Amino acid sequence: MPKRINLVTGAMGFSGSYTVRDLLRRGETVIGTDRAVLLNDGDHHKVLRSIGLDIDDPKVTWIASDLLDPPSLNALFEEPVTHVFHTASLYDYSASYETLHRVNVEGTRNLLEATLWRATRLERFVHWSTCGVFGKPYTAASGKKVNLPFEEASSSPKNTPPGAKGPVGTKLVNDYSVSKWVQEKMLWEAYRDRGLPLIVVRPAPIYGPGSAYGHGGIILAIAQGLVPAIPADSRRYITTSVHVADIAGFAIFAADHEEFIGEDFNVVDNSIVSYHEFLNYIGLLTGRTIRDLPLITTKSLAPVMSGAAHAWTYLQRRFGVPRVRVFEIQSAEYVSSSYWLSNRKTLEVGYEYQYPDVREGLKDTVAWLRRQGWLTDRRRLLVTGAATGKS
Repeated sequence: MPKRINLVTGAMGFSGSYTVRDLLRRGETVIGTDRAVLLNDGDHHKVLRSIGLDIDDPKVTWIASDLLDPPSLNALFEEPVTHVFHTASLYDYSASYETLHRVNVEGTRNLLEATLWRATRLERFVHWSTCGVFGKPYTAASGKKVNLPFEEASSSPKNTPPGAKGPVGTKLVNDYSVSKWVQEKMLWEAYRDRGLPLIVVRPAPIYGPGSAYGHGGIILAIAQGLVPAIPADSRRYITTSVHVADIAGFAIFAADHEEFIGEDFNVVDNSIVSYHEFLNYIGLLTGRTIRDLPLITTKSLAPVMSGAAHAWTYLQRRFGVPRVRVFEIQSAEYVSSSYWLSNRKTLEVGYEYQYPDVREGLKDTVAWLRRQGWLTDRRRLLVTGAATGKS
């Protein structure tokens, strides 16, 4: 049988590093690629080792490349790559749409062209999208049904008409989700028109050891006392999550199945929890008390947060005023939304989640953050320095 060779893009990133780790644990041959600045970052290597990735494993070859530099991608295919795990994207709620489109769409197009031209034995192309492509659910105030889960049959880049710029019946909440919609749409076109052996995974917000952004940033903000209170009605809003070990685990599981080509999967744990429960549980784990705000609703807080995020971001970019990393203009759009995502399809095909309950995953994550000293490290939480150009 021909040798399987796995290419992982964004291999030094959060999801990518777990994917490399788990492929190596199976004895697979891996080509890990990322930007040179990360491949040569000794401090980042320590983080990767702390999650169990042996960056010196002889079965992995590290190659520097840049999605925005097409010639640099050619070196990735000097060996006959059979499986591509495309985790690389710009996941940044402070970035402009121009930047997000350049990296997530144009960069992926460059990788796609290199793959189709150079990968002579390609069997799978597993792409990391996001459940954000389903958009923001309408609320009861708009006369729509609420608290019904998004399923793979819901409006998505896969099943909307070619000219659709977003999901039917909902709206994309920020520039990151828009860029991921366009990115995924492009890959489905390549699947239909050019025979790309595509499998799409759509993770819920990812958390776990190794990251201080997204849910990780929320944990740090609570641990450092920056979330003293939340609206009492946050009990009525659902949030979803997936542990990073499960998005990597499912992607590898899916790549083993030829019959999954042309399929999309929501990857999300079994937990149905409210924002109130989620944030207070983190407070319990980190020793912080989070009080209820009885007179401020979650819906009314959203525009306040958005306005404050605009002002704080301006001060950080213009004058270098330290800003909490997760307090961002685009992420403020998630407030007052209730996200429920179905993982039924992943369960029906036989995947067993390592962390089906977010509470178990949060315990391990907080324990890792404590061991690393990140829970009290403001440098992991803040953005400092005035901007010298567009973000």
